[in-house]
This record gives sequence, C-alpha cells and structure tokens, in this order.
Amino acid sequence: MKNRAIPAIAAFLVAAAAFGGNQGRLNGLVTGPDGKPLANVLIVITTPNITTFKLTAKTDATGHYGIIVNDATIPYKLHFELEGYVPYEENKKIATMETTTLDVQLKKPVVVEAPLSTSDQAAVAYNEGVELLNGGDKAGAEGKFRAALAKNPDLPQAWQALAVLAYEKKDWGAVLEAGQKATDLDPTISSLYEMMSVAAQQKGDKKAAAEWRAKFAEANPDTPETIYNKGVEALNSKRMQEAADYFTRAVAAKPDFALAHYQLGMVSFNLKKNADAKEHLQKYLDLDPNGSEADTAKEILSVLK
Repeated sequence: MKNRAIPAIAAFLVAAAAFGGNQGRLNGLVTGPDGKPLANVLIVITTPNITTFKLTAKTDATGHYGIIVNDATIPYKLHFELEGYVPYEENKKIATMETTTLDVQLKKPVVVEAPLSTSDQAAVAYNEGVELLNGGDKAGAEGKFRAALAKNPDLPQAWQALAVLAYEKKDWGAVLEAGQKATDLDPTISSLYEMMSVAAQQKGDKKAAAEWRAKFAEANPDTPETIYNKGVEALNSKRMQEAADYFTRAVAAKPDFALAHYQLGMVSFNLKKNADAKEHLQKYLDLDPNGSEADTAKEILSVLK
C-alpha cells in the first residue's frame, strides 16, 4: 500500500512544479461574429497592482491562445484586438495552480451611414425612374421622376423625362410645362426644342411654335428637320429653287422623311420638273399613305399621268 502512494505524490509534485507556487494559466479561443476562429489576435495583459507589468501574446492559426502568469493572486486586465474588429477588454481573476479558460468573441464595428441629402434622394429616385423606363414601365418611371422633383424641383433631367413621356401621350400642355422648366434650368437640353415646337403648334400657339423651331434650328443646324424648316421658309417666300435645294438635302439626309418628299414633289411640280414631282409625291404616298397631304399628292399625280 505504501508503494502505491508514491506515484500519486510524484504526480502532484510535477503539477506543482509546472505551475510554481502562485502561477496560473489562462487559455481560450477567440472567434469572430460568425463563430469562426480568428488568428493573430493581439492579447495584452496588464495589472493595476504593477504599473510596469505588460504581457503580450497572439492567437494561433486555430484562434487559440495560452498564457502563464507567475502571480495569479493579483487581478489582471485582458485586452484583445484585431484590425477590423471592436477591441474587447475584461478584468479577469486567474486561478492559482489551475488553468482558467476565457473564450472571447470579437464583434465588427457598427457603421452608421449618414442620411442622404434631399438632393441625393432626388438623384436616387431619378435613377430608379430611368431603370423603370428602360424596362418598359413608363407609369412607374413617371412616378419616380415626380418623386425626384418633389425632393429637388431644380432637377432638369427629371423635367425633361416628364416632357418626353407627355409627348408620347400627346399631352401637349404637359409637354410645354415640363419642357419649359427643363430648358429654363438647363438651356443646353436642345433635344426638347422640336417637341416644344410641335406641342405649341398643337395648342394653337403659332408664335411659340415658330420660336421653338428657331431655337431648334440654331442648336441643330445640320439636322434633316432644320434643313426642312429652312425649305419651308424659302417656299413661303416663293424662293422655289432655294426651297427645292433645301428639300433635296433633307431627303438625302433622311430618306424616309415623308413630308420632305411631299414638299420636294410640290416644288418640282411648280418648277415644271414633272419627273421629279412624280418621283417624290409617289414616295410620300409610299411612306405615309394616309398622311395629311395624301389627297393633294394623289390629285397632282393624276395630272402628271
């Protein structure tokens, strides 16, 4: 019996020697918010009892750490930190002659985003409207454009979009209102000038229609529509050959320009160029058989046969 007690006493003495008189051991696992282990977490141990005391360690590749303190009778403060995570601190009493376990979970910092300004909110709504418009949802897009203007009434792109949508619906009053606001805010939006001219003409305001046509011509001097309008001006002033030249340029630039073919046919008829008159009046009927000038074109063609 006496011999059997010797191993137990020896084991106790080995354990005591491993720890020392007042030593204590601390170990644990450090993880992130998702529960996965974090490597290279810096651990700093200090104590208020000894201002110069500082002990550091790091977690291994599996997120584990192990630290031995020589005097476990005094309190310790543990600090855990890793870039990209909120540091963690805890006051910990480490047991003497034993192993104390402390598992820590580090958290990600909470990012508080600054609220969007009303101008930015307007831009977001406008961009959402563009996406809906590209997807074919015109009603939804219009709602987003109006929401954008509710946030920022000085957003010319939103007014422009409303003008274009109104033009498609032939809501001439809305075209003029939205188009005027868009061009007042940004005079470089010349793409609306022709629409504004048509809308004013449909509303019976010939003076406004002429003013918008002039603005369009100034901003777009080489477009088929501008060349056509110059031809109409020459025709109204009875400058027939000049008008013919303009209409010829217009159909050359835009072969499917039905009205330009009609006008060129009529001018050619007046200039007694019957072959040209027949060609362009027939082209007009081919392009727009039910057009506003179809009856006149047919009548002139019957004379030329």
